[in-house]
Amino acid sequence: AAVHRAPPGSQTRLRNDSQGTSSYQHVPRHFSTMSKRKHPTGSAASKDAWKQNPMQSVNNHKFLNQPGDAVCESLEGFVQSHPNCQLLDGLPDIKVVVRANTLLSNVDKNKVAVISGGGSGHEPAHAGFVGEGMLNAAVCGDVFASPSVDAVLEAIRHVCGPNGCLIIVKNYTGDRLNFGLAAERAKLEGFLVEIVVVGDDCALPPPLGVAGRRGLAGTLFVHKVAGAAANSGLNLNAVKLEAMEAAAAVGTVGVAVAAHTLPGATAPARTIPGGQMELGLGIHGEPGAFTEPVTDVVSIVDMLLTKITDQKTGYMACLKGKMEVPKVGLEKVDATEVKTPKQAPAPKVAVMINSLGATPLMELYVVAKAAREWLKNRGLNPARVFVGPLMTALNMNGFSVSVMVLDTQRLGRIDAPVQSAAWPHCAQSEAKLAPMPVSKNKVTEVNFVEESKEKYGDSPPKPVTWTGGLVLACVVGACKALQKIEKQVTDADTKVGDGDCGTTFARGASGLLQDVPHMNCDTPRDVALAIGLSIRRTMGGTAGALYDIFFAAAGVQMGGMPVDDPKTWFVGFEAGVDAMRKYGNALPGNRTMLDALVPALEAARVKVTEGRSGSRGGEALEAAACAAEEGALATRLMAAGAGRSSYVPTHVLLSVQDPGATASAAWLRGCADAAREYL
Repeated sequence: AAVHRAPPGSQTRLRNDSQGTSSYQHVPRHFSTMSKRKHPTGSAASKDAWKQNPMQSVNNHKFLNQPGDAVCESLEGFVQSHPNCQLLDGLPDIKVVVRANTLLSNVDKNKVAVISGGGSGHEPAHAGFVGEGMLNAAVCGDVFASPSVDAVLEAIRHVCGPNGCLIIVKNYTGDRLNFGLAAERAKLEGFLVEIVVVGDDCALPPPLGVAGRRGLAGTLFVHKVAGAAANSGLNLNAVKLEAMEAAAAVGTVGVAVAAHTLPGATAPARTIPGGQMELGLGIHGEPGAFTEPVTDVVSIVDMLLTKITDQKTGYMACLKGKMEVPKVGLEKVDATEVKTPKQAPAPKVAVMINSLGATPLMELYVVAKAAREWLKNRGLNPARVFVGPLMTALNMNGFSVSVMVLDTQRLGRIDAPVQSAAWPHCAQSEAKLAPMPVSKNKVTEVNFVEESKEKYGDSPPKPVTWTGGLVLACVVGACKALQKIEKQVTDADTKVGDGDCGTTFARGASGLLQDVPHMNCDTPRDVALAIGLSIRRTMGGTAGALYDIFFAAAGVQMGGMPVDDPKTWFVGFEAGVDAMRKYGNALPGNRTMLDALVPALEAARVKVTEGRSGSRGGEALEAAACAAEEGALATRLMAAGAGRSSYVPTHVLLSVQDPGATASAAWLRGCADAAREYL
């Protein structure tokens, strides 16, 4: 089916035609109350504004055999992976997943059966929710296409017992027609069949015409309620009533920054402009109701939940009078507030944070946190929060938020046991922080930096000795050098590592810049240990651990040595490099930071041994910096023997300087330049 692109300045509304297919009608911009953004006019401005989203220019290869076989092969792989499910023997025309009568899933034909389904491409929906306590059968069509009447009818014949079956479908014309016609044919054969249509989309205000609201991920809440009600032994009418009440109490809105790519296609179905996101989009690639500039998650969640709970639309009328005006600032938490003993508990809601395909769990949990806080701040209790890829749109980069209002009965249905492959576990109480362990034998490290901050604030005392001032200047110079090369190191690490090296060093440098004025720069041991503690707190990663070891070993070795003797600092540097080599399990030539640090050590050794370290060690420091830069440059031609680069093909490494060695050379250069200016 062709995808029709809305022109700039308009919205797109789904329209289902009489043939059961989907097309789109353009809606004037004034239907949106959330965006006042105007699209630029003129060819040059339009070109800049509608630049392709970088996420949509990546390799769109699919790990498939023949695209036309993808749905059948996927379903076969699914049932082979989950012993409580099986396929009806009708592939490729009849694609129906049903419960298998195993120890894990007892099929009781005397209970009401629950059937759902729709087009494929929404995995794990719908087959992933087949199991005791949820669906008895999932009828699957081709990608984004409603299943045939014959397939639905075969599912009814297989699972429907004397107490009948309930069909739950999302509100799309093709699904309503095919599932509805199959239900009527099944009734002619003597089966008891009822149908519930779910439309939980809250993106567009009424009136929506005959098409009505689309069915989205909130439909899964209806599956869960109906499945639990049927499993409890209720009759068909009672199960249908609970499903209808659940459908009336759920709302969903989605957002995405990149569209899906269909199996066999070489490009995304359409392009979302770079720097823009579409809100209120469906699960079949239909364009969003409106666009907004991309922003932080808290703001996005506010947009979505504001739409869902908007009382002007009447979609979530069950929330009327239950929400409070959001609190701001200190009003959010008031420990001294006296509440009346008879204060009514906050209304409970269930929340679903659903990936539309390409959004990783880390981002989904950030969304979940923001949604929980938004709801609590408005007097609602997010009693259950479900997170994961539950009803996707192939590889669309986005997510949807669904909210269902709970009463005591509905909460019980949500919490009822279920044996399906994809229904997620959910905490039934708010998580609390576990106390940090306290060991009686712990060796306490005195954090002089924190003590100084508490005592002196932003005005710590300056170093007493001249050399202490030099040490402070060198540390500051090293930090600024690391901040300056953040992008260069990140770009290199993106090619040969995991892309975080530049930000890791820059983060450590930023923390150290704040801490170093509070350090005892007049005592070599103290300043080295303090630098290690600062790195441990802010830097993280492998580099952070190695430099923590470096400065800890250096501090121990320099204990009691004079601050103004260059040999003191050479001894500390040597101890740090040796400790890095020991615990990092790397050698010079392995393409690591040692390839900068070891040449620097040897160059400084020559100067110190020959007594030519220069005034206050400046000549030795300059020699070390030059040697480190040459060593880092030489890593371009080295094969990696340690670190993440060791997993990267050699041809990729060529001409890319090792990020860790580059950063190490940079901080040494920063020290040398700062010392030269100070001296």
